[in-house]
Amino acid sequence: MELRPVVVIAPHPDDESLGCGGTVKHLTLSGIPVDVIYMTSGELGCDMPETATIETKRALAAVRVEEARGACDVLGVRRVVFLGGTDGALGRQQDLVKSLRKTLRREPYQRVFCPWPEEAHPDHRAAFLWTRDALIEHPTRPDLWLYEVWTPMRANTFVPIDTTVRFKQAAIERHRSQLQVLDYRAAFLGLAAYRALFCAGSRYAEAFLVGAAASSSSRRE
Repeated sequence: MELRPVVVIAPHPDDESLGCGGTVKHLTLSGIPVDVIYMTSGELGCDMPETATIETKRALAAVRVEEARGACDVLGVRRVVFLGGTDGALGRQQDLVKSLRKTLRREPYQRVFCPWPEEAHPDHRAAFLWTRDALIEHPTRPDLWLYEVWTPMRANTFVPIDTTVRFKQAAIERHRSQLQVLDYRAAFLGLAAYRALFCAGSRYAEAFLVGAAASSSSRRE
C-alpha cells in the first residue's frame, strides 16, 4: 500500500527541527515521505536584526537556506520548498495563502504540521493562520498536527523520540548560524526531556495538539 506523504509548515529555517524533528525522523524511517515548506528564509535571525542591511539580510538568508537543506537531509525529508515570505512580517502577507494552497494541493497529504496559534512569535501565529486558510476545502482533508517552539502548549498527543533524538540534535546543529545567537540545542533537548514526563517509558518526547482540539483552534479568529 502506498503511504501518503506528510508536510511540515515552518515559519523559518530551524522550526522544522525544533518543533517536530524527532517525529519527522520517525516518519521518514518508516517510509513515509515528508516535505517541508518554509514560509520565509529567516533573514532576521541575527543578534541585531533591527540594524541589518539589505545586503546582510540577503547573505544570511542564503546561509539559512543551505542550513535548512542540510537539516532536512539529516531528517530524511523528501522535498524542500521556500515560499519567499518576509521574515518578521508574515502577519502582513496574506498573499502567501495562494502560494501555500497551491503547494499543499500538489500532494495527497495525510498530515500537516504547523505552529499552534498561541505562539509568542508573531510569524508563527501568522503561519498558523495562513495554513488554516490554505487548507479550507483541501481535497484530501489532512489531519492538523500543531507543534510548539516559543510557547509550550496544552498538548494532547506526545510522541516518544528516544530513538530519533540524536537526529533531532544533529538537525538542530546544522543551523549553525542560529546556534551562534541562542543555545537552541540545549533548550530543545530540555523541552523534549520535560515532555517525556507525559509520555510513559520515554526519556524524550515531542508534544502536539491533534484532532478535534487542533481543528477547533484552526477555526479560531
